[in-house]
Amino acid sequence: MLSGLATAAVALVALTGCAPESSPAQAAGDAPDVVATIESDSLVRAGHLTTCMDMPYQPFQYFDAAGDPVGVDIDLITEVAARLGLEPNFQNSVFDTIIAAVKGGKCDLIWADQYVTPERMEQLDMVAYWRADEVVVVTQGNPNGVGTRDELCGVKVAGQKGGADVEALEALSAECVAAGDEPINILQFPRSPDAYQALASGQVDAWMTEKVAALLLKQEKKAKIEFTDTFTLGDGDTAGLTAFSFRPDDAAVSEPVMAAVQSMVDDGTWAKIWDDWGLADIAVDPHKV
Repeated sequence: MLSGLATAAVALVALTGCAPESSPAQAAGDAPDVVATIESDSLVRAGHLTTCMDMPYQPFQYFDAAGDPVGVDIDLITEVAARLGLEPNFQNSVFDTIIAAVKGGKCDLIWADQYVTPERMEQLDMVAYWRADEVVVVTQGNPNGVGTRDELCGVKVAGQKGGADVEALEALSAECVAAGDEPINILQFPRSPDAYQALASGQVDAWMTEKVAALLLKQEKKAKIEFTDTFTLGDGDTAGLTAFSFRPDDAAVSEPVMAAVQSMVDDGTWAKIWDDWGLADIAVDPHKV
């Protein structure tokens, strides 16, 4: 778990401006053994594992200076694909259309750091693999005096369209109205960098997002931001869990992928990739929810 992210914050400082030099398979110089296969007619593109993503979202999936996709998710997917005898095919999508994309056959699975929510669990088979804290972000010094998540009534707050943070803001706004206060003025943006720019430019007073991404932004981009609240979305065992996802009952894809994932867990590759990125503290054993 993030547990305040004290350790992760230190790790993210070390991460600044760079990525691991190579994946475990690349470092060893050999392709990993194929542990399972997917029939070509079950794939969107023969010979490839096509994955719907939402880049850029550092440090999980983004583009380096050369325009190549990098990040902990990229390394995980690349290794999974190799263990299936496939090449990775990264399909960049807008987050709020990503469920429709996988259901419409544009990709084999979603790997876009989705929060586990009841609504998504009704539409997808989800596999949790890390746990996130959420934060209310303001510009340094908090010039507008923004409070905690329970004190956002009447405040302009940015969130990512289709994201769990917007769902949380909408629920909090409904509580404001029920209590006779002004609703939260929620401004939705297609990607996290857009939401941050809205905060930096003064278009909004606050931004709700995942803490690990905000910390990296603060360290790498020297963003002048601070947090007024840190909390976990959701309740019970799934609180804060983030997942990759499959079409419901798509065993032809999900079972081989999970076999590859389990082989990575068993031989330590899964943990090593997280550790190489300085993010071991937030990883959880991948499991279906």
